Amino acid sequence: MADGPKTPQENAQEVFDLVKGYAIQETAEPLKGLGDYLKWGLLGSVCLAIGFFFLILALLRGLQQIEFFSGGDDGFGWQIAIPYVIVVAVVGVVVAFLGSRITKGLDA
Repeated sequence: MADGPKTPQENAQEVFDLVKGYAIQETAEPLKGLGDYLKWGLLGSVCLAIGFFFLILALLRGLQQIEFFSGGDDGFGWQIAIPYVIVVAVVGVVVAFLGSRITKGLDA
């Protein structure tokens, strides 16, 4: 303030610099944090999806090892489809549960 009064151009430049700095502070910096959030969120969801896939595959292979589901003497009975039906039902229940949990937060 010791420099004396400012010209209108200097005032306009100061206001422009303040608005520009505020916009960068309120938009660019939070977006950097959002990038980390998305990176770790996507990595975690991919890891969970891979784990769920292997868990379902293990369930299918485990059910196929049960003698009842082997299909009888010729190996081609209707029982061989039961493990697949069970696995599809389990996947449906898990997807329905996860879908209900996702949409529950959107109601508020």
